[in-house]
Amino acid sequence: MTPPGPLTKLRLALIETKTMKKFKRRKKKKAVLRGPPANKRKRKYLWLNVFPDDLWLKVRRGKTIWEVLQNTDSDLGSDCGGQGKCGKCKVKVLSTIGPPSKEAKELLDEEELNTGIRLACRTKIKKDLAIYVGEANSELKYFQILKAGYLPLLQLDPLIEKTLVSVPPDLLYEGISDLERIKLMLGPKYDNLRASIYCLGTLPKMLKKTGYYGTAVLHDNYLMAWQEQEKLGRNYGLVFDLGTTTLVGKLIRMLDGIEVAAISRINSQVKYGADVVSRLHYLINHPKGLRQLHDLLVKDLNRITSRLLEVDGLKPDEIFVAVAAGNTTMQHLLLNVNPVGIAQAPFSPLLKDGTVIRAADVGLKLHPEARLYLMPARAGYIGGDLISVILSSGAADQDDSLILGLDIGTNGEIFLGNRKRMLTCSTAAGPALEGASISHGMIARLGAIEGVSFQNSNLHYRIIGNIKPKGLCGSGLVDLVAVLLHCGVIDYEGLVGDVGQEISNDLNSRIINRSTVNDFLVASAQESYDGRPIYLTQKDIREVQLAKAAIAAGIKTLMNEMGVGIKDIDQMCLAGALGNYVNPISIMRIGLLPKINPQIIKNLGNAASTGAAMVLLSKAHWQKANKLAHFIDHIELSTRLDFNQYFIESIDFPEENLW
Repeated sequence: MTPPGPLTKLRLALIETKTMKKFKRRKKKKAVLRGPPANKRKRKYLWLNVFPDDLWLKVRRGKTIWEVLQNTDSDLGSDCGGQGKCGKCKVKVLSTIGPPSKEAKELLDEEELNTGIRLACRTKIKKDLAIYVGEANSELKYFQILKAGYLPLLQLDPLIEKTLVSVPPDLLYEGISDLERIKLMLGPKYDNLRASIYCLGTLPKMLKKTGYYGTAVLHDNYLMAWQEQEKLGRNYGLVFDLGTTTLVGKLIRMLDGIEVAAISRINSQVKYGADVVSRLHYLINHPKGLRQLHDLLVKDLNRITSRLLEVDGLKPDEIFVAVAAGNTTMQHLLLNVNPVGIAQAPFSPLLKDGTVIRAADVGLKLHPEARLYLMPARAGYIGGDLISVILSSGAADQDDSLILGLDIGTNGEIFLGNRKRMLTCSTAAGPALEGASISHGMIARLGAIEGVSFQNSNLHYRIIGNIKPKGLCGSGLVDLVAVLLHCGVIDYEGLVGDVGQEISNDLNSRIINRSTVNDFLVASAQESYDGRPIYLTQKDIREVQLAKAAIAAGIKTLMNEMGVGIKDIDQMCLAGALGNYVNPISIMRIGLLPKINPQIIKNLGNAASTGAAMVLLSKAHWQKANKLAHFIDHIELSTRLDFNQYFIESIDFPEENLW
């Protein structure tokens, strides 16, 4: 991310100039109103998130909620054994869902159906779902945080190895040490095996307890522990995605690479700033700020860990390794080292190398000898999260194909390249694309409009939790602007005006003149959740223009540096929550992405955690991540005149409709 500099004044001047322009009426072409093409790819397994326990279950597509919950402790009522006759297996669906079943319409009243209540036995899981079982709490906070990723095929060689070892009786009387006996039985590969004081202190007791036949826990030619033989198959590791706004944790079985559970929570550090720059300023101005932010982060991660371990009945001392990926600042805060050098030019972090330490040294409650792997970073604003994204995209393995990738959030992190050359940059997209700095913007949580379409001359909203809208999250904001551009409500300069009777009377009635400028009424007081109207203001549209222009300019700068055009791009990868939930056509319509064939766009999901999982499961990928961090050629946009020019050129929206 490029901190505010001379370019800020230019941007502010552009906003003021464009806002003060008088709206010029132009004859608009009648739009052909049809939706963008649907994504036909279907995953075999999906996630079911069960509240209030925040339990994550990986389920086969097409199973009913009732079938899935039979093997859990969830209190789901039913008198008919899932036949759809009693109407007692009620669940509240928090994420978006289609029309109710015939049985639900007969057994549930209209108010229940409108608030997302469904019959578990009649509701098939066809997409990732979040549900609430039991009496729903009106104060429930449901956040739609992206946890799923798409782990590529890889050869399993996990960071932690477990192997059965038997020490024959005749070795017990040779006058050699217990550690030497174990070395002999492990073979020449472990001639230099070492063990910590903690491990040696517990070894005699455990050897006797197991009858000298047990499980050796090994890491990097290091004996971490001796366990009972039945612990051989209980080899698990943790993965953490250290997001500025949200944190995600995953429990992964290293025996077969299966992702057992995932959980998330809002990063408690948000009280000290919604973005990295705000937190850096807090550290500069508060002597105890580093300790405060570190403690909050570790407390959150320990809470996540505790919930993850409950899923498979694990204890903290059964976890020997965790891998964490985040932006450079977040990784510094986890290590409890000061990242303030990132706050100003030359934006230098204290540490960029991939790091391996004892997890206990930062306060994580795992086995006393557990290791924490922290992904390598490339620069102050290119952290371990983007290294993980590149790793999971496979871009660095391509010889000829050219891959463009984006991790869109408060920071717009971009990469372009392949095995021959890899470029990265980070641009200050601002918080607008996450719903912040927008008059009625909000994080992706209960009541947020997450998608917008225009059908039969009316706007249709997809709302998280199936309730009346409270505001717009990032994906809903992008969708709405794209639809209004498509219908002519917003012109290419970003000004709101009359669309003409031939398009929609409903849209015209929602154009409200306030304080000499036109705003768009998204939901009236009667239509909204809290009885207050929701507007998309002229200022909101300007915020979107600035954010999308920064990312578009970053992409053009990298292509200019690489000497390629948009036709040379073979694949585009989108990572992060916005990249996963927003319609790619909408992103192109507002000009954030160049116009490309949608078929080459690939959603990576939570690619930061995917890359970290690849490291957890493969020592070779840990080495690859470190080499990648040194191989990358980082482009600092604050020094590039072409970026400034591209930014100005990208402020306006494209005039051409895409569907």
